[in-house]
Amino acid sequence: MTYSLLAARAAIGAAALALIALAALHILKPDVRPSSNMISLYALGQHGWVMALCFAAFGGAGACLFAALIAQVPSSLGRVGLAFLLAAAIGGAMAARFPMDPVSTPPARMSFTGKMHGVSFLIGVPGQVLAALLLSLALRNQPSYASLPLLPLTAVIWLSLVSMIAILLMVGPGKPPNPNGPERFLGFPNRLLMVSYGVWLMAAAWPMAR
Repeated sequence: MTYSLLAARAAIGAAALALIALAALHILKPDVRPSSNMISLYALGQHGWVMALCFAAFGGAGACLFAALIAQVPSSLGRVGLAFLLAAAIGGAMAARFPMDPVSTPPARMSFTGKMHGVSFLIGVPGQVLAALLLSLALRNQPSYASLPLLPLTAVIWLSLVSMIAILLMVGPGKPPNPNGPERFLGFPNRLLMVSYGVWLMAAAWPMAR
């Protein structure tokens, strides 16, 4: 059994675990509204360890896929994509280690952990979307990837991110929460981003895992 095979299978297993943990949180914490709350909120309170497991599994899946692909993408485009994939893995690990502060926490009173969670978002999310785009482009001409929907999954990932950014721009910093405002839809693109990224990780690892 080769190193790439083991790493690819580990990536698929970790990504599947992340998605299962995320799905389970919707049952374990029904008080968190999926439509209006980002998934990081699941890390607070009871069963918060499941969200930490989810983030850690996403990070582990990215690291394992990095290990599996490192010999498969010799192009410069692929190497840059691998660098972003590693950044996404680091962001996931950081998010697991540093949960967010409660939503009502003023910026001046944010804890070190809360600030580091913000850093994990700034590292992990750009890493995810750029890794998916660059690696999908680098792998699309390889015969083993020809039938896999890497680019359509990448389009869903990017559309999710653009939707999140659009909502955040409409809300604007410093504005009081408005239960009838656009922020009530923020949770949907956030979840779609993570689910589509998880599926993309499994699809990218699949040819090497068989």
